[in-house]
Amino acid sequence: MRPSLAATLLLATGSSLGQTPPHRTDWFQRAGYGVFVHYLNGLQNGAGSLQSLGRETSWEQCVREFDVDRFAATMHEVGAGYVIFTVMQISRHLIAPNATFDRIAGYQPGEACATRDLIADLSTALQRHQIPLLLYYTGDGPRGDAQAGPAFECSDPVTPAFVTKWAAVAEEYSRRYGERLAGWWVDGCYPFIGYTDATLAILAQALRAGNPNALVAFNRGVDPLVLSYTKLEDYTTGEQNTFYDLPVRRFLDGEQWHLLSYLGNWWGGPGSKYTKQELAEYVFDVHQRGGVVSIDVLLYRDGGLDRSQVEMLKAVRHGLATFQTMPQTPPGNLAYRKPAQLLSLDGSHELQINSGVHGPRRGVDGKPETVALAGGEWPWTYHLDLVDTHPVRRVKVTFGQGYATHLQLKLSADGQTWQTVYDQAGLTGQPVDTTFTPVDARYLRVCALKPDGPDQPGAQMSVAEVEVYE
Repeated sequence: MRPSLAATLLLATGSSLGQTPPHRTDWFQRAGYGVFVHYLNGLQNGAGSLQSLGRETSWEQCVREFDVDRFAATMHEVGAGYVIFTVMQISRHLIAPNATFDRIAGYQPGEACATRDLIADLSTALQRHQIPLLLYYTGDGPRGDAQAGPAFECSDPVTPAFVTKWAAVAEEYSRRYGERLAGWWVDGCYPFIGYTDATLAILAQALRAGNPNALVAFNRGVDPLVLSYTKLEDYTTGEQNTFYDLPVRRFLDGEQWHLLSYLGNWWGGPGSKYTKQELAEYVFDVHQRGGVVSIDVLLYRDGGLDRSQVEMLKAVRHGLATFQTMPQTPPGNLAYRKPAQLLSLDGSHELQINSGVHGPRRGVDGKPETVALAGGEWPWTYHLDLVDTHPVRRVKVTFGQGYATHLQLKLSADGQTWQTVYDQAGLTGQPVDTTFTPVDARYLRVCALKPDGPDQPGAQMSVAEVEVYE
C-alpha cells in the first residue's frame, strides 16, 4: 500500500532520518512513473475528435459527464504513481470554478470555468487509491479567447502585468486545494516569449500559495535532451517527442530529472509506437538512474482510457516491480540498452525507421536476431549515447543481413568533436571488432559510408548489435 499523500510529502520535507538529505521530490522519484492526460474542450468536447466519443455539448455539460471514479480506478489498475491533469490550454475553458478568472475576463460562472469542481472531485477519487494529483497549467494564459485574452493582457512577449493577473488564477486554485495538490507542470513558459526568473517567480509564488511543498516545473520548450531551466522549479518538465534520453544522475542542476512524452503517435493519441518490453525497459532504466517518467495517453470524454494503452501502462508498473538491475549483455558491454538514434550520414537529422519495426533500440538490446535499420537514405549513422563518459578501447559491430562495405567508427566526449577510431572499406559483412588506444567518450557513431545506393554489395547496413568496452 502506498503511504498517504500527506505522509509522503512530510517524509519528503524533513521527517526522514535517512543518510541523504530529504528533498521535496523524494516521493516523486520513488513513484517511478505517472500518467499525463490532456482534457480540453477541443478534444473531449469536439464531435470530430476520437476523445469526444462523438459528443459535443456545452463545456459545462462535458465536464459534468466526466466519471472521476472510473478514471481513478483505471489509474489504480495501471499502478500510476501520480496523475498530471490538464486545467486548460489556450482557450477560456477551465475545469473548475475560478472567481478570479471570471472577474478579470468578464464571464459569468459556467461560461468559461466549469461550475463543477472537477479538480476537487479528481483529488477525492484519486486519494481513495493514494494517488497524488498534479495539474497542468500554462504560462501563456487564455491567449486564444477573444474576450479573456485581452482582459488578461496576453501578449508576446509576456509582461509582468499579464503574469500577475494570470498567476492570481492559479493562486485561487492553490489556496483552495492546499495539500490536495501535489504539484504543477506549467507549459508555455518559454524564454523566447519573454519569461525570466523574475516573472517565473511570480508564478512560482502563486502555485505554492496553498502548499509550500507543491512541486513546480516550468516548460522551456522541446530540447534535444532533458534540460534544467530555473532554480525556481523542483523538477524538469522534460517535454520530449520520444522516450529516449536517460539521466546521468537523479539531479540535473539541482532539479529532479523527469521526462514527459506520449505513448501514441502524438499527444493524447491512441495506441502505442513502442512494444511493452521497450517501454517497460526504458522506464525501468530511467528509474534505476534516479529519474522519473510521465506517459501521455488518450483520455475519453467519459473518463475511460484506450484499452491497449492500459495494458502498456500495466506492463510498465509490472516491470518496475519485477525487473532486477540488468547486467550488461555481454558482460562489460557499455552499449547495452543505452539511448540510440538512426541519423543521416552527417548526423544532421534523424531518419525514419525502416519498415516501422527496426527501431534504434534493436541494435543494443542484447539480441543479435533483432536489427536497427534506417529508412529514407542509403548511407546512414547509428548514433549511441553511453550516458556516462568512459575510457573506450574496444568496439564491436555485428551486422544483420545488410552490412556496410565502407564503415567508420567515431567517438566523442561532448557530441561536438569527433575522433575516428576505425575507417575501413571492402567489408564483406563479418562483425567488425576493433581495439585502439583508449578514448574518453560518451557518444559513438557507426557510419555506413557505403552502400550509398541500390544494387551494391551489402544492400543497406542493418545493425544487429553494437558492443562497447573499456
